[in-house]
Amino acid sequence: MKVVLHKYINLLFFSLFALILAACSEEINDEYFDPKNPELSIDQNEINVPKEGGEFSVNVTSNLPWRAEAKDAWVLLEGANNLQSGALNVKVGINRTLDPRETDIVLWITSDETKVIKVVQAPSEASDLIEHYYVKEDGQINADGKSWATATTLETALDKAVRGDFIHLAAGTYKPTRTITNGKADDTKEKTFEIHSNITLIGGYPADATGEATPDPENNETILSGVLGSDKVYHVVAITAPVEIGQKVTLKGLTIKEGQAAASGTGSVSVNGANYYRFYGGGVIVAKSVVNMIDCNITENSSGLHAAGMYIFGGATVRMENSTVQNNTGLTTSSNGGGIYLDASTLYLIDSKVINNGTTGVGAGIYSFNSSSPTYTYIYNSLIAGNNNNLLGSHPTRKGGGFYGRENSVTVMVNTTIHGNTGGVGAGVAIHGPSGNEAKLDLISCTVTGNVALTNHGGYEGHANSVINFHNSIVSGNGGAVEGYQPATFRNSVFGSTVYGADNSAIAGLSFDPVSMIGALNDNGGKTKTCVLTGTNNPAQTNGMTSDELKAFGEGLNPSIDATVMTNDQIGLSRAGKKIMGACVK
Repeated sequence: MKVVLHKYINLLFFSLFALILAACSEEINDEYFDPKNPELSIDQNEINVPKEGGEFSVNVTSNLPWRAEAKDAWVLLEGANNLQSGALNVKVGINRTLDPRETDIVLWITSDETKVIKVVQAPSEASDLIEHYYVKEDGQINADGKSWATATTLETALDKAVRGDFIHLAAGTYKPTRTITNGKADDTKEKTFEIHSNITLIGGYPADATGEATPDPENNETILSGVLGSDKVYHVVAITAPVEIGQKVTLKGLTIKEGQAAASGTGSVSVNGANYYRFYGGGVIVAKSVVNMIDCNITENSSGLHAAGMYIFGGATVRMENSTVQNNTGLTTSSNGGGIYLDASTLYLIDSKVINNGTTGVGAGIYSFNSSSPTYTYIYNSLIAGNNNNLLGSHPTRKGGGFYGRENSVTVMVNTTIHGNTGGVGAGVAIHGPSGNEAKLDLISCTVTGNVALTNHGGYEGHANSVINFHNSIVSGNGGAVEGYQPATFRNSVFGSTVYGADNSAIAGLSFDPVSMIGALNDNGGKTKTCVLTGTNNPAQTNGMTSDELKAFGEGLNPSIDATVMTNDQIGLSRAGKKIMGACVK
């Protein structure tokens, strides 16, 4: 009897529990929720947000629970699931684009009772989008780098920086830790400082920089080094930034040294459609990008094949100002382009020096060559000196100790001194280009002296199908059996002992003596060394082009040359009222 009663009690308990569950389920099931006369209103239909973003509040009045949703993630909502009237809080971040943007916030009770708030945000200007990162030799990899106090590493800053940003570097020595894009991760030599965006790097700040520190690269050397233990990287700096209208890469106040490009046959990596060869560009390798280099020193780099200092290729445009490319060395028996190898690209070299670079091939200082596409070189107010393409013994046929322009090269030099370079032939400058691929070299107000050819043509060597034009220039005092090899034109210029007038004809009765009429290479003021004209009755001081003639000549070139370049000399002295040939009128 007790057992039966117990069973009935249990049955009654479970039945009641099931009824309670059913009642609860019915209460929370949306299927049974049928609101009557929903009413929803908001106090504004549009939010206009400044470019900086901000926080905004919308008052919502409702007689039933309501919800809200933003269609885009750049708008954040608080109070978006409210059971009663109240505030909807809207947060919008900075618009880091140059275009306005808009989205909608949708509020609803049911599909028949909805409201829409339009959010419209103003665009930023280019200057608003710029970030500044600060780097020290002992910077922390996880620091934000937004101040000297929270300085980060150079690799972290390069990762974070995007178009238009700045990276400020304190003095010290920085070494790469990350592999070039698409490189071999297990090859230490593939590590490089890759500049993948159009950003600005400024070195020369004090090592302990704080607050409003200013850069002084002469006293605060900032070194990007390629030495990693017992290895050297293939490229210290690899610039892979894309071409963007109004944008460029800028390197300022940096020393780039001790990279070593590989030997032939080591292949390349492809970045942005360009093949970055491991055996070119020990110091700097750049393709396609637009680059400014100011107050930079590319030094002590080497290559197992070509382009020990810099390799500029693939349509890149590089402008170097007040910079030096020096002491870079080709290591093999046929290495070309010791200082700079320019390949189907454009180089502007201004107030700069290419000095003491060496190869065993051609173009120890600068080598300009592409077999099918034009290569453009513009050198103003600069010095090309002490370069040698005979490092590993005598190579009597090696051309262009200072500069060598090959097929399709177009070169213009103004106010430039070419001195003390050594080559087999054409020790100062040389060009070569067969018919259909002619090379052209114009030297305007230049001085070519003190160069030594092992065989012949210490000053220059041309080619039957290419053209060298000398305007208001001096080619004299160079070693070799003869100064140079025709064809060439000389207008208001000196070649050897002969003085030429404006019509490319020798002026009777005038003679130039380089021993008594031109001085040694010295610091005569300005940013680069020069050779001053000396002696009495020096015809190079009175038979040159006038300032007005030089100005007009520069305007007629394509591209034209600014009058301030044409009417001043290498060290910045005015040519007004003078008819002095050569790079220096002092």
